Amino acid sequence: MMIVETDSDPDVWFHMPLRGTGAEFAQWMDLQLKASALVHRRKLTWREKRRTKKFLESSAAMLRDRVEADQAFLFGPIPPQVSPLVLFTKQFACDEEHSPLHLSLLVEPDPAADGHVDTTPFVSPHFGEGLRCVRRWTRPDGGPIMSIAYAWNDAPRDIDLVLKGHYDDPDLLKASFDAIDDFAKSIWIT
Repeated sequence: MMIVETDSDPDVWFHMPLRGTGAEFAQWMDLQLKASALVHRRKLTWREKRRTKKFLESSAAMLRDRVEADQAFLFGPIPPQVSPLVLFTKQFACDEEHSPLHLSLLVEPDPAADGHVDTTPFVSPHFGEGLRCVRRWTRPDGGPIMSIAYAWNDAPRDIDLVLKGHYDDPDLLKASFDAIDDFAKSIWIT
């Protein structure tokens, strides 16, 4: 796995560790809570701290174990009263021709999946033309959910890169689209 770097504002986007010891993750989480308090210019309540810790622990476990994500990033400006927004990266060895069809297979859901999908071209200064896919659907409990995904073919390195996240508050996610697009444009592979 190659490392994804970003030149985004470190006060807005935080690297989230997916591997390491429990003590290292706990130390990162304490720093994350302090950073969140600074971003929001107030002391977090114990409920906000507990909720955030619980969410981050389960997110890290799910991304590490089920999704097998390579890296994850946390969007700081999400209010501490709600779940944080986590975007993750995943790299794939590309053993076939780089093409728009191949790229769409990385970001678009199964055609049989429920919901609305909007896929558009997305240009990154580091990777060139890729795709941006926004999907809206309903969870089994009836609540709305939205995901955003970006994908690029990095032909010189023979890899495909996906950046993805989902959120159960579509309005809050939509309000963050500009910042997420800027973040997507800021990443590159070392």
